[in-house]
Amino acid sequence: MGCLRLSWFTFVFLFVFSDAIWSQERPIVLAHYMPWFQTKQMSGDWGWHWKLKNRNPENLINGKRDIASHYYPLMGPYDSSDPDALDCHVLLMKISGIDGVIIDWYGIEEHWDYGVNHRNTLAMIQAIKKAKLKYAICYEDQTVGHLIEAKKIEDVDGIEHGKKVIQYLAKNCFADANYLRLDGRPVLLVFGPQFFPGGEMKEICASVKPSPLFYALPHLVSQANADGAFGWPPVSGGVEITPEVWDAYLDRLYRPQDGSISAIATVFPQFHDYYQEGEGRSSFGSILSRRGRTFDATIKRAWESDSEIIQIATWNDFGEGTMIEPTREFGYQFLESIQNRVFEDDANKLNSVRSVLELPIRLYKLQKRIAQNPTRVLELKKVSKLLFSGQYEKAAEQIRRLEISD
Repeated sequence: MGCLRLSWFTFVFLFVFSDAIWSQERPIVLAHYMPWFQTKQMSGDWGWHWKLKNRNPENLINGKRDIASHYYPLMGPYDSSDPDALDCHVLLMKISGIDGVIIDWYGIEEHWDYGVNHRNTLAMIQAIKKAKLKYAICYEDQTVGHLIEAKKIEDVDGIEHGKKVIQYLAKNCFADANYLRLDGRPVLLVFGPQFFPGGEMKEICASVKPSPLFYALPHLVSQANADGAFGWPPVSGGVEITPEVWDAYLDRLYRPQDGSISAIATVFPQFHDYYQEGEGRSSFGSILSRRGRTFDATIKRAWESDSEIIQIATWNDFGEGTMIEPTREFGYQFLESIQNRVFEDDANKLNSVRSVLELPIRLYKLQKRIAQNPTRVLELKKVSKLLFSGQYEKAAEQIRRLEISD
């Protein structure tokens, strides 16, 4: 598997004209996506992220599996390798007005769950392409230190390993028609950098042509010689972060004193992690949802900034409670807020997409209930095609019929 290779003509066309294609009055909206969830049914084990140290999803409590989160996905706990789940996610994004995905990526090595995450990333890319969305990678360079500790690579080979990673991305993703570019260059986020905090990451990026636009966390931009900054929910010290504090953080992100760096705007709904309950270690801190007002305020600020890209942090980090994916607690509230912003100038479009927002999860639940019936499976595939092609009314009719006969 991997990103599709392009013909010479297609590559030249996209390289020259991709920025023109994406020229639009509004910013590009991307959701930060975690590919790390596993279920016993599909992967043989529930994996770390649904259970942490002390939760057992095999147990049902008040009709819900005992997962390591304060929140419960409306589609239930899912496996990130499940094509049905991935299709459901990208359809929800597409209907919401989200333009693409930033995938949290741990590289290509077989260590801990890195290999699983990589394979799930490749599967997610295929779903993204199916939905005609864009994507970019957020590389977790902390993995290099972990690989050295595990003696998978030598300490002296850290930079060479980093170049190997970037060369993999250049060969398999950066030239992909669906990969996000600005000014003809692929966009790459690095979470930190943590292992390469100096100028090493810039050197690593320069090992491929065209070199990616490299974005770092705000406090590391100058040290890392990054091309720009991307924000994240600014929690620290295990305390509640007030609106005044995170608003000041966004001020610094959007209007740096030297004015010389570009910024990827950040939008977040809250921060309510499960680390103390699930692992017995300290919480990073918290940002209150304020019944959705935090999300609405941060998306307003992002929309009014000069940022060409908005990153929503996150689609599905249930462990940190930053997910905008539909949950039992919040329903479709965050996706409706995105629709309000993206389609604010087109009332008819807003009404049409609002009325079909529930369809992907209804389809997913049908897929899980009648997966053993070959005739019904074929019918569900036809419904999926209708959704991907934007024929929502026809898809809704078929879903209603199948739900009645189920």
